[in-house]
Amino acid sequence: MNNIRQFSSKEDIQEQACLWISRLDRELTGNEKDALEAWLKESKAHRKALLEAASLWDDMSVLNELSGLFPRQPTSAAKEAKQTRRLRTRAKWSIAAAFLVMAVAVGVLLEQTWLNNTPVLASITEKVETGVGEQKNITLADGSKLHLNTDSIVTVDFTENARNIVLLRGEAHFDVAHDTSRPFTVTAGNNTVTAVGTAFNMQYVDDQAFELVVTDGKVLVADRFNTFNRQGSLFSNKPNSEEGLLLYAGEKAVVKGKVEEKENLSKNDIDDDLAWQKGMIVFKGEPLESVLEEIGRYTPVRFSISDEGLKRRRVAGYFKVGDIEGLLGALKNSFNIEYEKITETSIQLSVASS
Repeated sequence: MNNIRQFSSKEDIQEQACLWISRLDRELTGNEKDALEAWLKESKAHRKALLEAASLWDDMSVLNELSGLFPRQPTSAAKEAKQTRRLRTRAKWSIAAAFLVMAVAVGVLLEQTWLNNTPVLASITEKVETGVGEQKNITLADGSKLHLNTDSIVTVDFTENARNIVLLRGEAHFDVAHDTSRPFTVTAGNNTVTAVGTAFNMQYVDDQAFELVVTDGKVLVADRFNTFNRQGSLFSNKPNSEEGLLLYAGEKAVVKGKVEEKENLSKNDIDDDLAWQKGMIVFKGEPLESVLEEIGRYTPVRFSISDEGLKRRRVAGYFKVGDIEGLLGALKNSFNIEYEKITETSIQLSVASS
């Protein structure tokens, strides 16, 4: 299911208005002014929300710039003075609320599809995250698609010359919009993965190591501290070993400083690895302990196993993300594993009696 937010509700319009006020406060670029004027023309509700946010901000420079964007209706001197006093009084007690709205708005900026209908900003820096069991589909300002899995965090920094992402935690799939003038680089641990137009998946397996699956095109894996020109290497069939290692569509690797493991995947293997995007998890005979660790990424429920032999029991099958009851039923019926719910978030597993 597509989780990209559509801005139509009153709350969403207020969030957009607050974002525009923050940009007005640091002065709009030419492209941003055109985008703001277009947004204001879309609806009277947009204009009303922007004026309300400006009154909360209580900054005369912001109000002055707004007055240049669209003419204010003439009012009598008395009415004007009364309105000014009301706005200033309101600002005194609501300025904290304005900053709170701003904080919420910034958190969802990258999910706003209206960016696709306005000029791309020269520089965007944001942070996006998901909670346990949550996933997000996000359209970035350049048209690239980001699918963020459960309990994950990324930061995004777009400039005129580069598109930089940092995967701080969890897992993400990137479908990169083609732009040879601005390489798309994802940093994780001690490495970078750079592409121009391709698709790939990255998942942390420990604090510094991540699993990389290239689903389309090619990417260059390199040491993040190496200051070579990565862009040129992407177009070479013989990459310099000092610069990094090229991985192509259908290849999978574990990366920790260097590419420690590398394998070729079939289309079915890739589909299984990316099944989380469709709300499923696929296991192919992994030990039960590893299976439960993976399932634990999607739920606050924790499992305990006292029997060492049971921890090593192999499990295979398709499981729906977050469906703990379905998992427990499958373990009992197919793998002869009993369970006991100790608390709402704690389950004890044991070998079923004969």
